[in-house]
Amino acid sequence: MNLVARLRPALPVAVALAGVLAALAVASRLLPRRVVLVHLSETGGTAFAASRSDLGLLGLLLVVGIVLVWLVAAAFLAVTPARHLLVPHAAFWKQPANRAEMRRRYARYLAVATSASLWFVAVLFVLAIVSQEGPLAVWWLPAVISTAYVLFVLVGVVWVPTAGFTPSSSAGATAQAPARTSGGTATTPGPRSRPGPGTTPGARPASGASRPAAVPPVASSTPRRGPGGATPPSSDGPRQGPPRPYQPRPRSGGPRG
Repeated sequence: MNLVARLRPALPVAVALAGVLAALAVASRLLPRRVVLVHLSETGGTAFAASRSDLGLLGLLLVVGIVLVWLVAAAFLAVTPARHLLVPHAAFWKQPANRAEMRRRYARYLAVATSASLWFVAVLFVLAIVSQEGPLAVWWLPAVISTAYVLFVLVGVVWVPTAGFTPSSSAGATAQAPARTSGGTATTPGPRSRPGPGTTPGARPASGASRPAAVPPVASSTPRRGPGGATPPSSDGPRQGPPRPYQPRPRSGGPRG
């Protein structure tokens, strides 16, 4: 992924940041020394009134805080392993082929939320400039703007986990299925028999004749006796127990006179 593709999700934040800084600069020139944010038309009173310098400092702190939160969240999503990220349809998005698209969507939605917050601050300052006097000096206009921002945030919180991470074919290629043999089963070649003695190499047996199978000799389990009737020690080690006394083999025909 090149640098342009990495910085593309941050484009809405850059545009919103330029807009809110421009709004703060204009407000510092056009706002009166005492600024009224909410006019109470019924009683003729005011609410949320502050000096121009205090209001400008508050707006600048809000902008810096929003940008810092965005930077920390973006860095967290970029360096955190995919297995620790909470995402709908995790079996699909946490596959190696789909992790880049998952991080790109997270960065895009985070940038949209951050830019919406910056534009909200900019609109409040513009409204403060035009509503100090005249027909726009009403109490419900700031309430409508604030309600619209809150509804936008709530809709985004519901939409991102549901439709924002819907698996799609363009998100990435899934793991391919293992290849199968043409017959459906894999055949394992069996051991080839060696030609017996007296057989010409390369000669094929005649049709109808079965190939002789080489059967290895089976070792007898009965131990052989050595000279004198003694049993030789086995390969596992010396035989345990005392040695047996010598017993002569009986002769056939009875004792001799």
